[in-house]
Amino acid sequence: MAKQRQAKKKLGFLSSGSFKELEKPVTAFHRGMKDAGFVENKNVKITYQWANHDLERLPELARKLVEAGVDVIAATGGIAAAQAAVNATRNTSATQQVRVVFVCGSNPVGANDRVGGPGGNVTGVTTSTAESLPDRLKLLEKMVNKKRVVALLTNPTSAFARQEAQKGGGAPILEASSDAELKERFAEAKQRGYAVLVGADTFFTCRRDRIITLARQSKVPTAYAFRDYVDADGLMSYGPSLTNAYRQAGLYVAKILGDETDVDLPVLSPNCFELVINLKTARALKIDVPLDLLARADHVIR
Repeated sequence: MAKQRQAKKKLGFLSSGSFKELEKPVTAFHRGMKDAGFVENKNVKITYQWANHDLERLPELARKLVEAGVDVIAATGGIAAAQAAVNATRNTSATQQVRVVFVCGSNPVGANDRVGGPGGNVTGVTTSTAESLPDRLKLLEKMVNKKRVVALLTNPTSAFARQEAQKGGGAPILEASSDAELKERFAEAKQRGYAVLVGADTFFTCRRDRIITLARQSKVPTAYAFRDYVDADGLMSYGPSLTNAYRQAGLYVAKILGDETDVDLPVLSPNCFELVINLKTARALKIDVPLDLLARADHVIR
């Protein structure tokens, strides 16, 4: 029995992206686990499955984690990973029920299906950016002193494209779902004198560096939902903190691994929004950042 109590818990980490792109959020995830008493290779073994943007592989990768006998799957990098994990675990028996903790834009299964709920095995942290999109648009308008029309870049294949367009309040829509189309849309934005607000779709998040390069080359002022873009030389961002969301998910995973499944673990909504401005990028674009915008910023990169 003593050996059984000392056995390492098994965690599966499923992501639609790659480790390189998610290194900072994953570090925050580990920090959340550590805060609740779980450390990789000490008392928990973690098996990682990275789809590297090939979303069609996610169901297979999720099944592999279930077959490996993991206790929990942390499903990250977008709703496709969360849905793959949910579907893979729905076929497990009651005695082998695998829990799922997701980090994605919206709850993939509904408000009542959660750890602690009747028969629920799913919970997590949403990183919804739709509610903050109008504020993000106004902040970019202020950044460019209303000298440019702000256009919204969306992925037409995304389930959230229509919602983002509605929240955009009539802003011109630029659509891209491939690398070639991204290049074309930034060329169009340059020609028309637009500033660009990038949607929060996983397709764009996974092409962060590509988008920042296109924005720099075309000299188009561009705003984002997540700070990671600004840390990588994007102009500005306003939205939920991804690192905080991953840290919260790590805490949830640790609670479940610690057998705290008798308590309710509701799906968490964003509770930490941040405005981040990169002054180096602003200077390169010859933008004089308004002082009231600087005063409001949570972080300024100089």
